[in-house]
Amino acid sequence: MPTSVTPSVEVAPEINDPVRTEGYRDLFENKTFIALWIGQIFSQIADRIIFVVFVTLIVANFGPQGSLKSFLYVAFTIPAILLTTAAGVFVDRWHRKRTLVTTNLLRACIVALIPLAIKSQSLLGLYACAFGISAVTQFFVPAESATIPMITKPAQLLVANSLFTTTMMGSVIFGFALGDPLIQVFGLRNVHWAIVGLFILSAIALTFVRAGYPVSLKLAPKHSQQEELKSAFHKFWDEMQEGVTYLREEPVVFHKILKLAVLFSYVVAMCILFISFAGAYLYKDPAIAAQKFAWIITFSGIGMVVGSLSIGRWLRHVPRGKLVYSGFIIVGLGLLALTATKFLSQHSIFPVLFPYLDWRVLYAHTVAIILGVGAALVAVPLQSVLHELIPEDKRGKVMGVQFTLLSACSTFPVLIAGVGADLIGVMPMLIILGIPLLILGARGLYYRNKCGNVDYASTW
Repeated sequence: MPTSVTPSVEVAPEINDPVRTEGYRDLFENKTFIALWIGQIFSQIADRIIFVVFVTLIVANFGPQGSLKSFLYVAFTIPAILLTTAAGVFVDRWHRKRTLVTTNLLRACIVALIPLAIKSQSLLGLYACAFGISAVTQFFVPAESATIPMITKPAQLLVANSLFTTTMMGSVIFGFALGDPLIQVFGLRNVHWAIVGLFILSAIALTFVRAGYPVSLKLAPKHSQQEELKSAFHKFWDEMQEGVTYLREEPVVFHKILKLAVLFSYVVAMCILFISFAGAYLYKDPAIAAQKFAWIITFSGIGMVVGSLSIGRWLRHVPRGKLVYSGFIIVGLGLLALTATKFLSQHSIFPVLFPYLDWRVLYAHTVAIILGVGAALVAVPLQSVLHELIPEDKRGKVMGVQFTLLSACSTFPVLIAGVGADLIGVMPMLIILGIPLLILGARGLYYRNKCGNVDYASTW
């Protein structure tokens, strides 16, 4: 992908129409947008299935140890920490369509290399594939997001972004769940070809996107382009420092971000624990557990949707501090409730139709929904308060620091969750994780009630 470019801006001709509110019918008449949306669907689904396939391959070829899955998550996370924000600097200088198509084809090529890592019995090779896929994804995501305003009329932007956000949430909920059926259909040896096919389908769809270089990119000598890129990196670093300085001077905002970091760390740690939990208490075969653990994540995602909708529909008048600390309590209780799974029967409820559905599985998935609801009660109010407290001119800088902090904070808890599950077992780890959240939530509610009707920004 070039850094020296010749402007050749390809935008939809209708982009300069007068601004007015348009709905989905008008949006779906935009064929370029439809191509981008279809490309997003295939890419997002493939991106979610990959993790399930990697986990299953690790269990089948290298053993069920939780620490192995923790290192896999770290391999996926490091590129997000190092490249996400910086990737935008490059993407703003590359041809949009070529970037979208190339990143999908690159990911397809890396996935196609997975059998070589398995054949050589190289766990590092498998981690390298995960790292490579994640690194390329960090360039695809900002390119995709930046393309939307290039190919839609101003009146379509709100609906277009809403549709993309809905699709992203849907892929989180259902993308993980598709890993198990795909492995069943293609088999563990060939399932990677299904993922390769999804990335290729995404690339084919994106070839119909009419978006070239950004309009603001001017013709300039190669030397000037390099200087501009260097200047952009300096600007990026200065803005990150400005965001850190703002958080240092605004402890209220910093404390909100810390609470989000706690939640995010717990969410990713639970994802790793769910793998070991499924193998220890839900399914007798570790290989089957590695395929089906993703259903717990799927039901947690459903719970998050239910929680988010509940906040908007029924709980919007509840003080946000109470929502946040109640959410921490719900998540803590949910983790402790999972420890009761081992006392339930493993007799199948519907042995003919659903042979793997027993009382333990049903109970665990129900608790997973509750965990998702609790997570939403924490995340949604905190994020909305941050949007209110942070000045508009500093919002992008602070959110960049926030994302980096969340990604970095998740790495250590994931390692603890995986290694702890191996050393002391899943149930003790659930207790160790659940009790601090209960204390945090109960303490927060107590002091908030003790403070009385004081401005929420200064009390929680």
